[in-house]
Amino acid sequence: MAKKADMLLHPIRMRIIQALLLENALTVAQLVIKLGNVPQATIYRHINLLLEAQMIEVTDTKRVQGTVERYFSVAKENLSIPEAEMRAASQEDTLRYLTAFHTSLLQQAEDYIMHTPAENYEKDGFGFWQIPLHLTEDQYQQFSVRFKELLQDFEGHEAGPGTKSRLFSGMFIPQKDS
Repeated sequence: MAKKADMLLHPIRMRIIQALLLENALTVAQLVIKLGNVPQATIYRHINLLLEAQMIEVTDTKRVQGTVERYFSVAKENLSIPEAEMRAASQEDTLRYLTAFHTSLLQQAEDYIMHTPAENYEKDGFGFWQIPLHLTEDQYQQFSVRFKELLQDFEGHEAGPGTKSRLFSGMFIPQKDS
């Protein structure tokens, strides 16, 4: 089997996973509409790879006009890349993973920007920023623990009436000592 990072950080598989994370469960037909420019055969191929890697699962089936339509959801417990795999990755692989991750974010931001008037940005919660943090190792560890706890408090909320899905992405980049 391919490395988990290669499975997760493929551009189309990332888009499928992100769509499923935002919507909870989708059919292939719904994914075709949601992803827009990805052919159905390509989506089926990547769905099968993600199923084989146990990163997604079939959570429901419904009979529609004589065929069985499967609903796919993310197997969240299988999405993280093992720390040992990331430590073993070459610098080139790590840069390739980072590029795939940021390309996906850029595509999503571009889609939002191109379909949304600027006066909606604040209301929708759209923004991007950087904040330098000057912390001791202990302070960084405390921040990291509290930040993870905060995210865990909110990540389990389901999409539904009255909710607005927002994708939160973050990264820490240690700076060279001056």
